[in-house]
Amino acid sequence: MPELSEKLDRFTALLLSQAAAENERTMQELKEKHDAALSSAEDQILLEAYTYIHGEVSRIRSEQGRKVSRHLLESKQALYRRREEIAGEVFSLVRERIGAFTATPAYADQLRARLQEAAAQLEGAEDLVLYLRSADLSLGEQLREALPGRSLDIRPGPFALGGLILESASLRLRLDASYDTAMEELSGHFASLVGLSLAAPADEIPEEGGAQA
Repeated sequence: MPELSEKLDRFTALLLSQAAAENERTMQELKEKHDAALSSAEDQILLEAYTYIHGEVSRIRSEQGRKVSRHLLESKQALYRRREEIAGEVFSLVRERIGAFTATPAYADQLRARLQEAAAQLEGAEDLVLYLRSADLSLGEQLREALPGRSLDIRPGPFALGGLILESASLRLRLDASYDTAMEELSGHFASLVGLSLAAPADEIPEEGGAQA
């Protein structure tokens, strides 16, 4: 009987040992599955977080880009408007100075000098036509005296600020010394100088030097 009891004890110990080992393997497998599941969940959370952050960064960058572009456009438009205002102020001042100059005796002297210069370039022409603004037609006789011995037909010209245009049909030449044309030239020069990309009307831009030369 003692031998049977020992055998039962050994058999029982073996069964318990095998059960413990099996339990250990089962627990290890469960732990590994748990760890794998946890790691997968963490990876998913990290991926979702990265995707969200990346999307937000892109959105913010896009919004800021639009804001910067809008601000730059508004600044350019404000600068453009201010340049137009400055151009208008400059042209208005020049027109005022031209108007004041044409009311002085020096203006008639300048017309005579310009007529003589223009006529010298049309030497030999017997069909000279002088165009003056309507307000200057009263100076016609004085201007004829500036060209003794030459025929001069005086007509109202298509300009308003002052100066003159002299032409000869036979020579097919036309010399424009009007202030209006000088202002057109100043328009392009001023626009280029200050960076304006506007096509100002022809009667909006005077040339100060030409008006008072």
